[in-house]
Amino acid sequence: MGGLAAACAALERPDLFGNVLSQSGAFWWKPEGDSEFEWLVRQFAARPRLPLRFYLDVGSLEARPGATGLNLYGANHRMEETLRAKGYDLLFAEYIGGHSYANWQGTLSDGLVFLLKR
Repeated sequence: MGGLAAACAALERPDLFGNVLSQSGAFWWKPEGDSEFEWLVRQFAARPRLPLRFYLDVGSLEARPGATGLNLYGANHRMEETLRAKGYDLLFAEYIGGHSYANWQGTLSDGLVFLLKR
C-alpha cells in the first residue's frame, strides 16, 4: 500500500511531497465506514489540481479480483484517467507481470528518472 500512502501524503501535503511514485498502488481502497471504494481516486477528482507529478505503474496480471471484487489493474487505470483529466503531469506504465518485487525493480528507475527530471 506504499503507492496509496504516497499519493495520500501528496494530496494532504503537496508543499512537502511534490512527486508521487506508485507501483501497483492500492487505489481500490476505501476508509472504514465509507460505502464506496476508490476513495483516493474520488478525492483527486473532486479537489482542485495541485502542484504534483506522478509516476504510476501496474502489471497486466493484476486484473484478478481480490476480496473486494476489485483489482489493482482497473483501479490504477481509473486513477490515471482521473489525474489526466485534471491535467496532472503523469507517466503511466503497464508491464507484463503481477504484484511482485521482481517486476517493480525493473520499473523503479523509470519512475525516478521521470520524477527527478526538471
